[in-house]
Amino acid sequence: MQFPTFSFAATRLQFLLATAFWVAFLPNLETLERFVDAPSAGEGLQKLAFVAGGGLLVVLVTFSALLLLGLVFWGRSVKLLCAIVLISASVLGYFSFFLGTQFDKTMFLNIVQTHASEAFELVSLRTALWVFFVGVLPALLLWRVPLRPTRGWLRPWLLPTAAWATLLFAVIALVLLQYSRYATAARNRAITFHTVAPTNFVAAAVSHAYSLQAEKVVRAPRGEDAKQAYLLHKPRLVVFVLGETARAKNVGLNGYERDTKPRMRALDPLYFPDTQSCGTATAISLPCIFSGFPREQFSLSKARANETLIDVVARAGVRAIWRDNDAGCKGVCDRIDYVDLTNSDNPRWCSEKGECFDEILLEGLEKKLRSESRDTLLVLHVKGSHGPAYYKRYPKAFEKFTPTCKTNDLSACDRQALINTYDNTIVYTDHVLGEVVELLKTLSDQFATMMLYASDHGESLGEGGLYLHGMPYAVAPKEQTQVPMLAWLSPQYVAMERWDATCLRAQTKLPRSHDNIYSTILGLLEIQTREYRKGLDLFDACDTQESPPNPTTTRRVP
Repeated sequence: MQFPTFSFAATRLQFLLATAFWVAFLPNLETLERFVDAPSAGEGLQKLAFVAGGGLLVVLVTFSALLLLGLVFWGRSVKLLCAIVLISASVLGYFSFFLGTQFDKTMFLNIVQTHASEAFELVSLRTALWVFFVGVLPALLLWRVPLRPTRGWLRPWLLPTAAWATLLFAVIALVLLQYSRYATAARNRAITFHTVAPTNFVAAAVSHAYSLQAEKVVRAPRGEDAKQAYLLHKPRLVVFVLGETARAKNVGLNGYERDTKPRMRALDPLYFPDTQSCGTATAISLPCIFSGFPREQFSLSKARANETLIDVVARAGVRAIWRDNDAGCKGVCDRIDYVDLTNSDNPRWCSEKGECFDEILLEGLEKKLRSESRDTLLVLHVKGSHGPAYYKRYPKAFEKFTPTCKTNDLSACDRQALINTYDNTIVYTDHVLGEVVELLKTLSDQFATMMLYASDHGESLGEGGLYLHGMPYAVAPKEQTQVPMLAWLSPQYVAMERWDATCLRAQTKLPRSHDNIYSTILGLLEIQTREYRKGLDLFDACDTQESPPNPTTTRRVP
């Protein structure tokens, strides 16, 4: 491609202004669309003024960021700055406009912790074309424009300041005249600057870096008083299957019109239909689940500064094992037996590097568990329904619903085909859970067994123009926060603990959340510690204090 050579030259200020205006009105189409669609925008000229004020506000934010970055990119390097901003804004703008993604600190962390294979799934032909025409091509054209030096020592500072002040005055004038409408839109979350690219990403990166710097501390010990109250005559085996991206809305046990959980339905588990996640991304929900802090009190800084449920369990003398086929344990399992199977080359379960079906988690597991002689907590972290390439999450044999969506460009997919493909991932996860239960039945001669399953967060499949997950929790739709959770307890386990089946079933009628998992696992393993919250244990109500454990099935802790 032959790029033109321009006869005119542009000043540094003109480069920065041109970049700011371009970024505001094309990569930020999603932001402008929010101003257009805001219920308080009004009609006719009112709406035009409302949108114009919003557009200039985005220009001001972008130009302000460019001026600050310009303190580093001086001289001819201002072209490099503009090119970086144009290209990065086009990438971020694509995901905001087509998938409804909002880039806050949580989303930044999610991106940082995403595997390369998952990241490549987000790239499609439309992505490449958008980035080229919206980011790369303008950057190349701008690069060809000669830079005209600004003479004198005062003008390079005075002119940008004057331009910034002019923009600020225009924005203030437009916003103040319509302040109540902007305030209403912001208060109702109709407008959020988590979509303003690339300023949103820079702000999130700075916030994340600050958090990491502030959190370089040794983890505070948790559960130093932890001990098991009593042992069963058979060691307990508690399996916690941590799901990925399954939303309650598409689960057959939850009233969904499709039977996406046939195996678990046949096993008649305890299903908790009203369960809320702690976050909308694995990077938040996973550490939250294992932190012991309720969602309202949780923060990543607290999670990083404290030991986890896994540490408390291990301190009580229980064997802890983690097997992973997803994005790792986010630091919660760093001090126990951890096996990462995501890069396995097992031809039975893996189709390509970094892409293995979840049944690989069970490969060789019976042999490993046969060597254990004490109470054991096993965590299986499945890939589940992770998008956007849902069609890669299950073997061909589990393509129950057709036609399917064989692309990662979700917004270009037929809606029903997309739902079909996603539902197939739920069916396959059901199969994996069924295989876990079969394994537990096989091990029943050695262990008293049970399984707990919960998804880390849900998923948007085009509702309201949103796809995938990771929305700020305050504005996240229920598709991203309502998740499936269920428990299967072997009859032997229930009998040894002397729990009442009717009582257990009654516990599923109550609203639940990820907050319940920490204390429930401690309770299932009969670990006594001040970290345990009696009211959060899913089964505590069925563990009557008046009826001590059956002496024929229990023994004292040595």
